[in-house]
Amino acid sequence: MARLIADADFVFNAVALEDELETANMAFDVPEAEITAFADTYGNFLAGKPAAKLDVAGAWDPAAAQGDATIFAALGGAALTYDFEPGGTTGYNGFAIVTSYQISSAVNQAVKYSAGFRHNGQAAAADGLAPIRA
Repeated sequence: MARLIADADFVFNAVALEDELETANMAFDVPEAEITAFADTYGNFLAGKPAAKLDVAGAWDPAAAQGDATIFAALGGAALTYDFEPGGTTGYNGFAIVTSYQISSAVNQAVKYSAGFRHNGQAAAADGLAPIRA
């Protein structure tokens, strides 16, 4: 049964952004390397190291303690803390770098932004940890 969620939390570098976000997505992927030998009947693959990325989008707010200032300041910088709770309580946290930031403006419409983050397994503290599910 699908669950309607309207209470997601997203915090980046200790700044709560959920009051301006409309969407927040987290995806995990695992690269694979083919290790098939001539004698194998089917393809053989070896799982690589997992990775996680986050994408958010919402209403642009130029205030100093909001998303624009926080995300823009982190472009090209070290990994900073994030906490994503899709249902408002249980979620994932760790360190992430900002991989993209886009601001969109159209006539008679609200100014919007979108940002991409990549979980950094080396983290700011070089801990090499996966995202923590808490």
